[in-house]
Formats: sequence, C-alpha cells, structure tokens
Amino acid sequence: MKTRSAVLTKEERDILILATQHPSDRHLCNSEIAQRLGISVNRVKTLTHQICVKLGADNRNEAILLAMKRGELGVDEFLSIDELAEFYSSLDPDTLRRIAHLVRQEQEDGHLPAKDEQIVLTHRRQNGILTNRERDVLILVAHGLTNKEMADFLCMSTSAVRTFLNRASTKLGARKRADAVVLALKKGEISIGEIASLDEVLQGLAPLGAESIEKIAELLDAKHGKEPISTGS
Repeated sequence: MKTRSAVLTKEERDILILATQHPSDRHLCNSEIAQRLGISVNRVKTLTHQICVKLGADNRNEAILLAMKRGELGVDEFLSIDELAEFYSSLDPDTLRRIAHLVRQEQEDGHLPAKDEQIVLTHRRQNGILTNRERDVLILVAHGLTNKEMADFLCMSTSAVRTFLNRASTKLGARKRADAVVLALKKGEISIGEIASLDEVLQGLAPLGAESIEKIAELLDAKHGKEPISTGS
C-alpha cells in the first residue's frame, strides 16, 4: 500500500467525513459537499486532490479507507454507536473489552501498554452472502491493491477480478468499491482483522474511549444473545 506521512487539515477531514455519507443510499456529489461546507466546487476538487496526494490514494474512496486505517479519520465521526457495533461486529465482545482495558491504561499512563497476547482479531462469519473469491477480492481492495495487482495475487485475469468485485458490490448494494468494503464489514462478510493489523485497530478504536468500546461490546453481546459481563464486585 502506497502511503506516506501526512496530516490532513480540518477542511480536508470535513470533506472526507461528508464523502462517507450516504443519503438515499448514494454518495454526496462534489456540489453537495461544497454547499454543506460553504465553499466552491473547485475548492472541493482541489482539496480532494490534496487529500489523495497526502494519503497516496488514487481516488476519494480509497482515501477514506486509508485515512481510517491511519487514524486520520475516526469511524465515530460518521457512525453512531449502533453503527459502530455493526462495523466492529466481526470482533468478539471479549476482544473489545481487552482493547478497552488497553485504552483505559493508555489514559492513565499516557501511552499504550505492551500488547495483550490474548487479543485475537477473530472473524465471526456465518451464513455469508459472498463467495470466498468475492471476499478475497474485497479484502485486497481494502489493502489498496489495483485490479491488476489483485489478479496477479489471486492468479486470475483482471476481467475475473472485475466480475467478482461487481458481484460482491451487487450483493452488498454498493455502488463504489470502497463502499463494498465498508458494507462487507458491517454485514460481517469480512472482518477488521482481515484488512487491518492490531495496531491499526487500536489506533482506530482508541479515540472512542474505553467506555464507548465497552458499550459496543455490550451491544454485540445482545446481538449474539449473550448475557453482558458484570463489572461490579
């Protein structure tokens, strides 16, 4: 993945946050983003280009994924607590509680402690709608590979890659490849652990705070029919 060190400005982050919105199941166009921010369409285009250059992205959708993985954009900035629970539904609730413990220690000590070896980014996929090949392609999309790179990695033609990607997008109701990745995560078709390292997951969750992470764990307990773990004495 081609990235380099950079920090997005507030205006650039605002554009990415609006670019994640899907009113009526569609992206906001540049003119709609410009109207909401009170700037010109040309300014939106210029800033979007700057964002892509800074993040090493080929387009706005890839920039959103890269910004999330690098901690430049927090998922809590465009998802509610219930939507966050869907987004991280591939993680076991106990894994989230261990992450919350690390985040609480960071708040107390000023730095993240040594990794907890019991944290495993497991995948809870059941009765998925995607085939294994469709999942493979989406996972590689999340890692920033081009169609040609995915074809080489999976030993297939670029046309086959496009076919699998189109099929996955159709099943998920996605119009863009980056949307397909996000929807696949929310539906549990692919897991956070398949597209991000533990460091990247910690970086993405830490800004939420330990209490919010524990709340997500509780929501996932309820979703899976488990009794929440009591933290009382």
